[in-house]
Amino acid sequence: MNKTLIIASLFLVLSGCQNKSKTENLDLTSIEIGELDDSNPALFSIKLNTIYGENGLEDYSPGADEVSGKIVKQLDAADGSEYYLVKLDKTLDYKERDKKPQLKTDYLIVGGRFKEQPLQKGANKTVVNVAIVKDETLINEPKLDFKKAIFAGMGEATEIP
Repeated sequence: MNKTLIIASLFLVLSGCQNKSKTENLDLTSIEIGELDDSNPALFSIKLNTIYGENGLEDYSPGADEVSGKIVKQLDAADGSEYYLVKLDKTLDYKERDKKPQLKTDYLIVGGRFKEQPLQKGANKTVVNVAIVKDETLINEPKLDFKKAIFAGMGEATEIP
């Protein structure tokens, strides 16, 4: 029951940024992944900061109040929301709540928190939803399964050169 609530919450929070031009066929468990290449101007590096007083990466990984990485894939949801797969510059050590072993990941999923403020090139403290990729098999799959990520909270994304 708890897992179902967590997965449902993850989907609802990550679907905050919507592009109205897309169709509204919802698939609550997956979204299609569109690969980006180096010639795509949407490909850029970002720095993610924890927003003081909000849940974020630091709740799962003490000291992770600032991480950086490169957007490697754009994730388009059936509902029009846009997400991005971020390859971190440094491996992130994290711990799922109520679980003992320390885990590692090299990827995060981020998406604009507010539709009026999408994550895009030139971002400067854009508020984003952040999820930790806990099962890295998803990076090679044609669809993103929300069960393979943990919603971590919010952060601020800023483009870095």
